[in-house]
Amino acid sequence: MGLGAAIPILIHLWSWRKYREVTWAAMEFLPAALKKNSRRMRIEQLILLAVRTLVLVMLALAMADPLLSDLPAFVSGSGRGGSTHFVLVIDGSFSMAAKDGEPSRFELSRQLATQLVRESSQGDGFTLVLMAEPPRVVIAEPAFDPNDVIEEIESLAVRHTAADLSSTLVAVDRLVREATEQQPRLTQTTVCFFTDLGHNTWEAVLSPDVQEQLGRLAERASLAMFDAGKPAAGNVAVTQLVSSESLVTFGRPVQFTAELRNFGEAAVSKSEVQLFVDGQPVEKQTVTIPAGEATSVVFSHRFDTPGEHVVEVRSADDALNVDNHRWLSVPVRESIRVLCIDGKPDASRYVALALEPRRNEQARVRVDQRPETALLETDLTQYDCVVLCNVGRFGRDEARTLLRYLKNGGGLITFLGDNVQPASYNEQLLRMDMATSLAAKPTDATSNLPESAEQQVARVLPARIETLQSGGPFLFDPLEYRHPIVEPFAGHPRSGLLTTPVWRYYQLAPASATTSRVALAFHTGDPAIVDEPIERGRSLLVATAASPDSMDQSVTPPQVWTAWPTWPSFPPMMQEMLALAVESGMNNRNVVVGEPIAGSIHSTVANLPLTIVSPDSRELRVPLAIDGEDSRWSFDDTTLSGVYRAEYGPPLSTTQLFVANVDTRESPLERFDADLLPSQFRQDFSAEHSDQPTFPVTRGAGLFRVFLFGVLGLLLTESVLAWRFGRTN
Repeated sequence: MGLGAAIPILIHLWSWRKYREVTWAAMEFLPAALKKNSRRMRIEQLILLAVRTLVLVMLALAMADPLLSDLPAFVSGSGRGGSTHFVLVIDGSFSMAAKDGEPSRFELSRQLATQLVRESSQGDGFTLVLMAEPPRVVIAEPAFDPNDVIEEIESLAVRHTAADLSSTLVAVDRLVREATEQQPRLTQTTVCFFTDLGHNTWEAVLSPDVQEQLGRLAERASLAMFDAGKPAAGNVAVTQLVSSESLVTFGRPVQFTAELRNFGEAAVSKSEVQLFVDGQPVEKQTVTIPAGEATSVVFSHRFDTPGEHVVEVRSADDALNVDNHRWLSVPVRESIRVLCIDGKPDASRYVALALEPRRNEQARVRVDQRPETALLETDLTQYDCVVLCNVGRFGRDEARTLLRYLKNGGGLITFLGDNVQPASYNEQLLRMDMATSLAAKPTDATSNLPESAEQQVARVLPARIETLQSGGPFLFDPLEYRHPIVEPFAGHPRSGLLTTPVWRYYQLAPASATTSRVALAFHTGDPAIVDEPIERGRSLLVATAASPDSMDQSVTPPQVWTAWPTWPSFPPMMQEMLALAVESGMNNRNVVVGEPIAGSIHSTVANLPLTIVSPDSRELRVPLAIDGEDSRWSFDDTTLSGVYRAEYGPPLSTTQLFVANVDTRESPLERFDADLLPSQFRQDFSAEHSDQPTFPVTRGAGLFRVFLFGVLGLLLTESVLAWRFGRTN
């Protein structure tokens, strides 16, 4: 480009040499006139020539600005050459939404990142990472247009999750290596972290693994820290919201208990806490929360209509508003419907009596008793819980029906008895749909399967049925009342739980060492009740019978299995087991931010439309997968807290409500001590100590724009001079 400056000169010389002298009498008068103005014209032509030449010189200098910008570094001996690859890492954890004034920590970080991009040199490249859980790579390949990079920075938003430093470093290391291979002209690399140095995120830097990651990264890049946080501010968060009922029915009051925790160093007095139902305020309370402690607030509400409802508890605004809300999706039923399957005539009558003592239209629990043939003939999706009472054996179809029911979030309670064939239970309900290699093993192989193999087994029961125990009487051991269904009996010795006589029971071997729980045991140490969440539902297995009609015919006279169904501890225990069994249906509607939400509907309509409406009103189409007689879906983009609406299109035209709540690990707003950061970090900005950042950029003097403005000015000057000189000539 610089050689182009010689073009006007060559043209001038060529034009000067190309004419021929011709003798003509009339021209004798012209030399006199030309001689008079020749000096002025020559000066004017030289001026135009100089201006035109300078236009090309300035344009060449503008194009060479990256090299000129690096020239001072070479002169000073720093050895810096080429351009820089900046990896911008912006902390997106929800503590960054805290406001220590104006703006928020996240907004300040975006401003700092934008300023760095604006002040960088021509030719520098930028990649962008949002540090969250998991991290999100926004710009994967170096971008060289500052406007495009700034646009991406400004579009970023805080995620209502924590931040995973280790995973972020893995992503950054990959970006650095790929840019080094693909962009050799980016000879320098700087990784810039924009963060509030939240303790929950940055305490990981003390671990050997993260320090090793930082060491490897520091070999390829320099690390710059921009601290947008300030000393810990006071913060109150709603850390828990629970309902007193696992399944709520309309027309009955239900209690909602919210826990508020004060993470600050000063007590919060007269703080307002509000209860919202379906977005409308219904109750308000004022509480005082001591410093560093939690306070519970109890609200009572009665739903007048069944259907989909959302309850929200909201505390007063403070420095961090993200955790001032907590939601609960509450599907309200007309009643809790229970299906009892009888293996023998009337085997479930005591269960039905315990769950529905008064049969009327206002009953909270409605029980239907059916023979075992009804298991395949009944639509189980209309029931919240299925109770199997002394069913003899199962076929493959019944097993698949029960598994599908658990997948849909149903609750299953299984009582054994004298009609039970353990081999059928173990074969069909414990190891169904296993791989051929596993299915070929003896029936006792399941109890010895490693955990990885257990996870591959689709099963209905939480435990394996083993040897029948007789004799007794055997009494219950509450195991220190640790399990939820036994906990209400603590402190009530007259409830009859500890005196309940059992003469016959099957030994149970929990199917999983990690997920199966023994809720109640016998004094022999054998499990009496085992429960486990299976698929999206819950399964409970009771080692003895639900009716005194179960008799041991091998002895004379025949011996009754148990008197428990007639004992005072049986009705409350059945109520607690039912509450636990149906709890999963409600839990499936309430997740932590970042966890997937999933649903199913009893329909196989082809191309049934499903739209998820997120808390920020985005509408996202989700595909449905046909599974037997059901359609299933899963949605994992739950990075914001709030209500997610699953809207099914026609012909169903129905809506299900789900909520995602924040994990309050970020709520304390404690800061990591910057002095403990590894030595590889260079701190270029601290919101606590400085208002002016120091950016790791090396620039000439912004010459690119200066030269371009110079070119524009010279072009205008050349036009004016050419017009002026031509006019005078």
